[in-house]
Amino acid sequence: MSTSQTILVTGATGFVGRRLCSHLAGHGHRVVALVRDGGRAIPGVAQEVCIADFANLDALDTVLPQCDAVIHLAGRAHVMRDTAADPLGEFRRVNVGLTRSLLERAADARVKRFVFVSSIGVNGNSNITPFSEQDTPAPHDLYAISKLEAEQLVQDMAQQCGMEYAIVRPVLVFGPEAPGNFGTLLKLAAKGWPLPFGRLQSRRSLISVWNLADFLRTCATCPQALHDVFLAADAQTVTLPEIFRHLAIGMGKTARLLAIPRSLLALACTLVGKRQMLDKLDAGLTVDIAKAQQQLAWQAPYTTAEALIKTGKEYTHTS
Repeated sequence: MSTSQTILVTGATGFVGRRLCSHLAGHGHRVVALVRDGGRAIPGVAQEVCIADFANLDALDTVLPQCDAVIHLAGRAHVMRDTAADPLGEFRRVNVGLTRSLLERAADARVKRFVFVSSIGVNGNSNITPFSEQDTPAPHDLYAISKLEAEQLVQDMAQQCGMEYAIVRPVLVFGPEAPGNFGTLLKLAAKGWPLPFGRLQSRRSLISVWNLADFLRTCATCPQALHDVFLAADAQTVTLPEIFRHLAIGMGKTARLLAIPRSLLALACTLVGKRQMLDKLDAGLTVDIAKAQQQLAWQAPYTTAEALIKTGKEYTHTS
């Protein structure tokens, strides 16, 4: 049991941030939330710092000296229809520029540890052999490129000023409020329609929002989480049909999965312009979390099946 710390969380109003703040407070830590829009209640937060423009972080100067650690979640994530004239420049402005500004102020305030939440996309977007921390980075899109550049910045600046750091690359995060592709899966599961995914067998590593919150707390407080990169995932892997079956259990439904051959499903998706979505849903991506388990003695609070059932149950009660 770690001693109580004061931990600043950026991106505290987001899907992961809200769960993380509540989790940290539940383990006795004092949580300071950095937000862009004030007035939105965040469970467990002791103090809220509202920054309307991330280009000006002056409001943090009176807060950071009280903090033992920063967990940096805020950033520009995947944009489905990016209208920016320079998409990579925009990703860099937020994901690299904001990280630089936050690091500089944390260093001036002598914050002990900086936890940077990156992405498994730094390793790649699919694999046959599980990814590990030893792999050469192979970012597959502009978002992942900006995250890798931010990782390198964290390593360089933290070492220069003597700050402890941990870099975390999570796989796809799921939970009842999940956005993006997993949010689409939740909606499909809740409708109870017959779905043509019964024969898709690519295996994926996922991490529940509850397990990720626990892992980030560990990285912020564990003495062994120093100057290192960690892949974050549940211990189990799942197929798309297994995801639907577990969600359905939590929703009190029966998953109706049709055994359509993958080739026919791919053809149908191509004809309706959904081939890219199918390829993303059925892409195999697994990771090896032995380093986190051994070096940090971390064990996920929930199995993937337990967390998917919990997700389905909470989604049904809140939607």
